[in-house]
Amino acid sequence: MDKTAHYDLITPVKPLEALKALRDFSKNPQDTTQVFRLTDALRGRSMVAPFTRFAASPNGAAVLKERRQLLSALSNRAALRALPEGTFGRAYADFMAEEDLSAEGLVALSGAKESWTSASASDMEFYGARMREMHDLYHVLAGYGRDELGEICVLAFSYQQQRTRSFKAIYGLGQIKLALEWRSRKVFAAIREAERHGRIAAWLPAEDLENLLTENLLSLRQRFNILPPVIYPALIREMRARANAPAGPLSEALKATRRKLAA
Repeated sequence: MDKTAHYDLITPVKPLEALKALRDFSKNPQDTTQVFRLTDALRGRSMVAPFTRFAASPNGAAVLKERRQLLSALSNRAALRALPEGTFGRAYADFMAEEDLSAEGLVALSGAKESWTSASASDMEFYGARMREMHDLYHVLAGYGRDELGEICVLAFSYQQQRTRSFKAIYGLGQIKLALEWRSRKVFAAIREAERHGRIAAWLPAEDLENLLTENLLSLRQRFNILPPVIYPALIREMRARANAPAGPLSEALKATRRKLAA
């Protein structure tokens, strides 16, 4: 491989842009746009080590050589919905439909960097696109929803896998904000559990994700040592019961409940 093309995503760290992205994300923890904005601002040389590991793995080398696009597999919604119940791909399709998301939408949120998967893309750009497209797969594999705590937990889990600086910045500050809003120290325990689970799991970026979509989700979790979260779902149930909010943003529901009690 052309080593001059490996490190084209090394960029200067932009502290002011990072602070603005963190500020905007704190206002809306489900605004994935700010995650990508912060990632760009904090990237520096942080992609070099994980990219090198990926390129040295058998599947990573094959992905780069074949220009295999994860986005293509994740965008084929008809094929994913046709998979049997219990498969990874079917669970992913159900998750995306329930949350009204799409793989293409994630690309748009990231700044429309479709060129990362073009034939002319460098190896590191191709790797960057694959890591971007893994975000919602982590939700499904690790067992975290898209509620406020689920988003922060999935970043804590995937930081242990990808070492993306923005992930640590967001969940580090996000857990403090959420613990104060929810008035529960259990938020910190949920984040620590997510970190631990991401750390002990197999290194998922190097796996053959396209072909894993047809396999049983529970079997994959066992194979890759992905433990089910315990603290996260228990805390979500507790908070929803407290706010009498079976769905929707919890923080707003909890604030409304406190206002009613104070009236």
